[in-house]
Amino acid sequence: MKIFNPDVLLSIIHDSCNRVGKYLRTLANDMAVDEKYLSRQLNPLDDGAKLGIVDFVYVLANTDLKALDYINSIFDRVAIPMKTKNIQKREDWLMHIAGVSKEVGEATAEIARSLANDGELDYEELKRCKKESYEALQALAALWQDLKQFERELGNG
Repeated sequence: MKIFNPDVLLSIIHDSCNRVGKYLRTLANDMAVDEKYLSRQLNPLDDGAKLGIVDFVYVLANTDLKALDYINSIFDRVAIPMKTKNIQKREDWLMHIAGVSKEVGEATAEIARSLANDGELDYEELKRCKKESYEALQALAALWQDLKQFERELGNG
């Protein structure tokens, strides 16, 4: 497990607000807090202010997810955006499963193709393998989420 550095996290959050063009005034207004108060909370150099968890989640939801990526890296975890489906009938499940199989197949094929020549991955091959693997993870995560939704609908979740 990596060492958590709150200053790094605050810097990432501060930079995220700037990166997505979410002006502090707009964010503060949306959160119904004073702009100076929020500015202090987001300032990594202000030791006297602390960003609360509720405000952190709100800022995270309204900027980018770089801070979440940092937190996940501390725990060797990955957050995966999912494109869930509205599955209503058997055919929908079969199509969903086929899509997952396709993504996993493309990822494993890319890795095998990249390793076929010399048994190693160069930078470009690694980029392609990571891209295909990430798409496979997204498809599997979406399937898992849809199964969890189905479980809730059955009243067991």
